[in-house]
Amino acid sequence: MKPIDPQSYYSFRDAEKEIEFHRHDMPTPWMNYLSNGTFHTMLSHAGGGVAFYKSPQIWRITRYRFFHLPMDRSGPYIYVQDADSGTYWCPTNEPAAAKPDTWKSTHGLGYTRFEARRDGIAAQTLYFVGPYENSLIWKLTLSNETSVAKELNVYAYVEFGMMEFMRELQWQCYNKHQVSVQYRPSEALVYRYGVENQPKPEETPLVYFASDAPLSGYDGDREEFIGSYRSEANPAAIEEGGCRGSTLMGGDPCGALQFKVTLQPGESRTLHLFLGTAQDEAEVEQALVHSREPGFAERSFQGLHSYWDGYLGAWECRLPDPDAERMLNIWNPYQAHRNFLFSRNISFYATGTFRGVGYRDTSQDILAVVPFDPEQALGKLRLLLGQQYRDGHANHYFFPHEGWEPVTSIHSDDHLWPTLAAWDLLAETGDAAFLLAEVPYYDGGQGTVYEHLKAAIDFTASKLGPNGFPLMLRSDWNDQLFRVCREGRGESIWTAMQLGLVLLRMVDLAVAAGRPEDVAKYETMYEQQRELVNRIGWDGRWFRRAIMDDGRFLGSDEHEEAKIWLNAQTWAVLSGMADPEKGRQAMDSVREMLDTELGIKKIHPSISTFPDPADPLTNYNKGTGENGAVFCHANTWAIMAECLLGRGDVAYKYYRQLLPNVAMDQAGLWRYKAEPYVYASNLFGPESDKFGLANVSWLTGTAAWMYVAATQYILGIKPVLQGLSVNPCIPADWEGFTVKRRFRGCDYEITVRNESRVSQGVKHITVDGQPLEGHVLPAYPGRSSVRVDVIM
Repeated sequence: MKPIDPQSYYSFRDAEKEIEFHRHDMPTPWMNYLSNGTFHTMLSHAGGGVAFYKSPQIWRITRYRFFHLPMDRSGPYIYVQDADSGTYWCPTNEPAAAKPDTWKSTHGLGYTRFEARRDGIAAQTLYFVGPYENSLIWKLTLSNETSVAKELNVYAYVEFGMMEFMRELQWQCYNKHQVSVQYRPSEALVYRYGVENQPKPEETPLVYFASDAPLSGYDGDREEFIGSYRSEANPAAIEEGGCRGSTLMGGDPCGALQFKVTLQPGESRTLHLFLGTAQDEAEVEQALVHSREPGFAERSFQGLHSYWDGYLGAWECRLPDPDAERMLNIWNPYQAHRNFLFSRNISFYATGTFRGVGYRDTSQDILAVVPFDPEQALGKLRLLLGQQYRDGHANHYFFPHEGWEPVTSIHSDDHLWPTLAAWDLLAETGDAAFLLAEVPYYDGGQGTVYEHLKAAIDFTASKLGPNGFPLMLRSDWNDQLFRVCREGRGESIWTAMQLGLVLLRMVDLAVAAGRPEDVAKYETMYEQQRELVNRIGWDGRWFRRAIMDDGRFLGSDEHEEAKIWLNAQTWAVLSGMADPEKGRQAMDSVREMLDTELGIKKIHPSISTFPDPADPLTNYNKGTGENGAVFCHANTWAIMAECLLGRGDVAYKYYRQLLPNVAMDQAGLWRYKAEPYVYASNLFGPESDKFGLANVSWLTGTAAWMYVAATQYILGIKPVLQGLSVNPCIPADWEGFTVKRRFRGCDYEITVRNESRVSQGVKHITVDGQPLEGHVLPAYPGRSSVRVDVIM
């Protein structure tokens, strides 16, 4: 097969913070998330997607057909029809059979734009969710580029879902009798989901679909608009004369609006559509009045731009590597923010039916939001701590919008993660007051933030196994490891390492919270676990991963499969527990045995029969998922570990090879398939016949940790309790780089020069021309900016 040039499919527009798509037929839908924090839309480069209010589990507004063909249906579509010929097409390219003569689409920060032409008519459609109403705004501009007048029929269409996705799958034959779509004199369709026994009916919104242009027709019944044995590609109403004026009191709901537009030669016309939610009829009317005010859409779009300008203003870098610069300035923090909003809930790969808010996942997502919005990060930390029990353990995941019972399985790592976020918040702001604020426990009572974190340590200390390591309990970070601890005796050597890093953080937090009496206990526990890690956890060339119920080690050279596990090597270094030579040897083994041209495998060799052919450790095929895939999330910790070892060239190799567009170039666009602008959770490994296939993009812990690894470890700009540490670990051939970093109210304009061509080591720092002792920049209260010059 002839190699495909990815640039024929897409190109980056860095100055505009956009990515432009030149073709609609990508290997998979390449998504964007449009959101104001309450109303959300996942929209693809070709116009497919789903809108939801707060939760995609119980308030899913539109339908999206996961895993089905035709791909990427349905979506918020516009059809442009020539009234004379009857020919119609879509500015999104899909789904109409007739295609535009020219077409492109663009994803930006919170918006997606389509630009297309056919038969002398140009259409530009902009979709975004603004800050002032809970609605998806569609801005459609039509232009007549011919020398004759054009009569057009324009249709806007959405297929309404039945809100509760799982219940719709199971009970739609009954639910459909209880939904309605009615036409209002204010020229709006209003969809009501009034199904009995729904969760939170008092919070379930009405959905409105309207425009600021006069209507010439409408439909609320999908069967009337689409027709029988048809699809969105050939709606009957468009082909047979126009909308039927249908409403719905039971059936399959939709929203279809029709407009008649006359364009003289050279004339343009803009109209806006609003797909939104409101709590009652009065709020619907208020939202319509507000949305139809002159300039509303423009103000909303400017508000969106202003938000992202302010958010991303916390960080800007100039690097020798434009691919890395683009990711760090635009797409990585943008993706990390979307993870922060949605946890692992809904994407092209995840149907949004069961995950809710993952305790472990969201604790890590907070880390990449702290530098941009500490207040928002603190709010999420408090939400998580509210899911912790008085004894210190936490719910595995929970449902703050839905009100469902949480998943209560107890894992050895979940409750420990928030400590890292709390320390980062303290380092970012320098304000320890939040540690003394009261937060409720899930099972009653309340304690300060610090007391919650202390309870997590106490819980782990009470659950040690026969060898002294933390018991695995249900599993640790790798959920597949429940198989090694079914009898309750399995121990996680990795959790001991995670605990080590958490204990180091707790020493600082104890002092900040006014609890110095806890420091000795945490230091003693750290040394106890450190001694075990080096004595029992060491296998000779790498660290073991766990101890199984029967006492055998997991991750040992004595076995034919799953000899070495990435996480045990990286966290031995991150926690500071590994003896120096063992840490270097362990990471050398990673490079020798796990690294590939497309990232580092999670384990080697992959598993097929271990530890028992009748009951192997995983059901994943070789080279997929947890079984020998390149698990990108875990790769981030290898980057950080190599930086801690001072090996900047190795660290940067690991970082650069997983930059999404770089990985796509290496694997090939049609093998990689996922978006080249956001990270994926994993890539199929070399033991798979699809080596390089990116899987589960957008919503992955890779985003937060890649941001931390690149900014705080490679570039070395890291908040610490004393101020802002500058200690880069870069490729030796870099001449330097610049960073503007907002920290405690001041912009630090940092220039790093590497004339000595080293990877690590700061020789000299000046601040506004004055020399600084050490490499930690103090806070500068009352100053708007400082100039920092760093010589390596």
